[in-house]
Amino acid sequence: MTSFYFEDIFERYASEIDDLRSDSEGRDVLKQRVRDKHKEFSFLIGMIDSAPEMVAPAFHGAFGFNDGKLLYTASNSEPDDDGFPAWAELEACLEIAPWARPLINTCLEQDGGESFLVTTVVLEWLLGSGLSARCAPEASRDDDDQDDTDDLGEAGEEWMSEQGFDAVDR
Repeated sequence: MTSFYFEDIFERYASEIDDLRSDSEGRDVLKQRVRDKHKEFSFLIGMIDSAPEMVAPAFHGAFGFNDGKLLYTASNSEPDDDGFPAWAELEACLEIAPWARPLINTCLEQDGGESFLVTTVVLEWLLGSGLSARCAPEASRDDDDQDDTDDLGEAGEEWMSEQGFDAVDR
């Protein structure tokens, strides 16, 4: 499970990456389009608050992840929450491609840049894990944080019932 913040933004981010992936003839052009975003970054940076999912693809492929637990914790929080790490804390456990450093420096000069970078790293981690934003990797959970419910539909029905809604007959 992720926070509603990451659930919402991840869907838009994954769609943006998918849109960048291929051209009208079906050829894989993702790498070229990400490089194009690098060139447009000075323009894109103005959207880090209003449309971060449009800016974040400039960092696609920039990060190697060394601390799944920290990323999992971050993915379950929102900016300004206690679980949302500072950029310096997260940066310390990342492998960062050299081409991304100038983009990172540009972000750090902006209001909200650190929060945007943390968000971008979490989005890349979620995308690279092959998971949906509402599904966390088992290896990064503490044993007492694990939900024993195998059927998400059943869990959803239980939650709806707890909220006072009648169960749906299937």
